[in-house]
Formats: sequence, structure tokens, C-alpha cells
Amino acid sequence: MRSFCIIGLGCFGTALAQALAEKRHQVLVISEDEEAVNAIANTVTNAVIGDPTSETVLCTAGVADYDCAVVCIDDSMNDSILATMTLKEIGVAEVVARAMNARHRKVLEKIGADMVVFPEEDMGERLAQILMKKDVLDYFSFSDEYSVAEIHVPRDWIGRTMIELNIRRRYGITVIALRREGKLDVTPAPDVPFSDGDTITIMGTDDKIEKLAKRLE
Repeated sequence: MRSFCIIGLGCFGTALAQALAEKRHQVLVISEDEEAVNAIANTVTNAVIGDPTSETVLCTAGVADYDCAVVCIDDSMNDSILATMTLKEIGVAEVVARAMNARHRKVLEKIGADMVVFPEEDMGERLAQILMKKDVLDYFSFSDEYSVAEIHVPRDWIGRTMIELNIRRRYGITVIALRREGKLDVTPAPDVPFSDGDTITIMGTDDKIEKLAKRLE
């Protein structure tokens, strides 16, 4: 599992932190909003109240040790830019930043953000992915290449185990959770046969997920 640092806890930052924590990733959140930090503290790995544009605060929190930092500040373009610059300067491996508009996106790209997201556009693409395939129940893209999706188990998998199907080698995806009769199992046994009605959460490259989703059509 990867480790993530979420900078800023507006609606987008909070939702992202919760989604990553639910997938059992290590998540650190940093925000000046004490109420927002306290509200999510029991959900994430670590929660820090402080100025996310401060190099001292970021270094003390250990953000350089995380695989990826996501700047989700949504109330100040200047703070978003400053936080992104500081994260790059202190050596965070991957910095993703949320853009508020097209101009903001250009600035973030110029100062070195490894990836810039525009949630308003990204949500439209995500919703389209879900609506186009009735058996794709949820879809979350976390990089330019990799995504997580929840899908119905293919009909020809029912009664067979992950070991029998050799899923990782044959399909190039990893099953990271199984939902059966409303109960979610985040460590599904590889030797237990799939049942009718099961859904699985899979992770892989977009092309591999797309290829598997076509089997459901």
C-alpha cells in the first residue's frame, strides 16, 4: 500500500483522505482547520493541525517520507501554490495539486507539480465511466495510469477461486477487496470460490480494467 499526505481539508481533501484510508493506505492530513482535522483524526493514520504552507510544519510532520502529497487547498490560490512549491523543495517524491481554474492549473504545472487535477472535470469523466458500464459500480483514478474499480464478478468466475483463475497473471489486475452479502472483506482468501452476487474491488492499469470490464457487457 502507498502512503499519502493530504494538504487541506475542504470537501475534496476530506473525501479523498477518507477514500484512501478506507482502502487501507497510510494517510496523513494537515490543515489549519482544527475542527476538520479533529473530525477525521480517527479515520486516518496521522492528523496535524498547522499551516500547510510552512516548511517547518511540513518537515516536522514528516511529509518527505510519504510516497505522494496531494494539495487540496480550495480557499486560497496563493496558499495552494506556496504549499506545492514547498513540498517540491523538501523532496516529496510525488506532488499532486488541485487546480481551481485553468489559470491556476498552468501555474501549478510551471512550478513543478507532478500531476494537476481539476475535480470538476475529473468527476464528469468518472461519472461517465460508471454510467457507460452497468456492471462497474464505482471507479476511482489515482494517477494517469492506475485506477481502482468495483465490479460485479464475471459470470465465468463464479464457483472458481482466485488461485484457479490466476487473476494477477492472466488479467493483470489485483483483487483488493470482496463484497459478499453486504459485507466487505479487504483480505479475501485466494482459495475461496466466488459466489453469484459477489462484487470485487480491483486495482490495475486503466487498460487492464477496461479490458476486464468488457467481459461484463
